[in-house]
Amino acid sequence: MSDQHDLPRRLDELAQDIDAIDLLDDSQYVCENSTLGYECPYTCVSLAECDSCACAVQDDGVGPWGKAMDVIMCLLPIIFLVCATIPPFGMKAMPTTKSLPLAAFLMVLVRLMYLGSDALLVCGSVVKGVHEAITPLTIMAGAICLFETMEVTRCSEY
Repeated sequence: MSDQHDLPRRLDELAQDIDAIDLLDDSQYVCENSTLGYECPYTCVSLAECDSCACAVQDDGVGPWGKAMDVIMCLLPIIFLVCATIPPFGMKAMPTTKSLPLAAFLMVLVRLMYLGSDALLVCGSVVKGVHEAITPLTIMAGAICLFETMEVTRCSEY
């Protein structure tokens, strides 16, 4: 009788072990403060627990052509941006309103297509980057607006 009650638990453990092995095929699961090893994803049931043991899925991050080509591919958007805004050989410069988003899109393509990063991680990084860029821009826009308002109302001598 006890073997019949034990069977679902054993099947669950086997499924967890298979899922853990599948997880470790492409990337490595690392818990910095835990001794559980690959079982950690199944013991953490909340974000707070994962934060406490510092769980993270780490991918090797190497593209198919090796580390040297990774450097070249990751520098490609920056090289494009420099060549587009300061064109060599007397070519016409591309406006930064077009070249900056194009370089950002090129970097997203490199991350997704060449480095094989997770699409959800890349999209989350894009949203975080937009948020981090908008914060100082809104502060500067507010300062400019305040300065212009003070100038129009003649509260400022400038």
